[in-house]
Amino acid sequence: MRKYPLAELLFPISQTKFIIKVQQTNYELAFHLNPNLEEAKAKEIKEKIEEIITSNKGVISYSKEPEKIRLSYDIKHHGNSFFSYIQFNLSESKALEELNEQLKLNSDVLRYLIIKLPSDLQKKQSMLKQVKMREGQEKRAQTKTVAPVTGENKELDKKLEEIIEQL
Repeated sequence: MRKYPLAELLFPISQTKFIIKVQQTNYELAFHLNPNLEEAKAKEIKEKIEEIITSNKGVISYSKEPEKIRLSYDIKHHGNSFFSYIQFNLSESKALEELNEQLKLNSDVLRYLIIKLPSDLQKKQSMLKQVKMREGQEKRAQTKTVAPVTGENKELDKKLEEIIEQL
């Protein structure tokens, strides 16, 4: 089955080439690992998670090595854990579902959270909005601070009225 039947009717493939840009979504995965693991085993689990991401055509932009931290409250009766996070890009939601399943099945992962990060385009758009809002606020502030009527302005107004009356 063809993905773009209408486009092929209008522009046959023999005459044009389609370039389809796949939109990748930025994500961040933060996770806590069992504190009873050895450091080498914690790094191995992180590498397995990275492998799942890359095997699903994901691109890892940043990865933090797991480090043992003290928790502010217990997670599954543990006061400490190995904490790490990975920032990555994925183009398919199925890959995210698979990552979710693998993390749920791994008993050494105490807790994890995957959040969607804004894309570079979204960041630029929000920055532009903020700049425009500031400019609007500055313009409003300038219009509100109109110079008060001084003695010179009153004299000019009187002269203008006299000239208009003479006409």
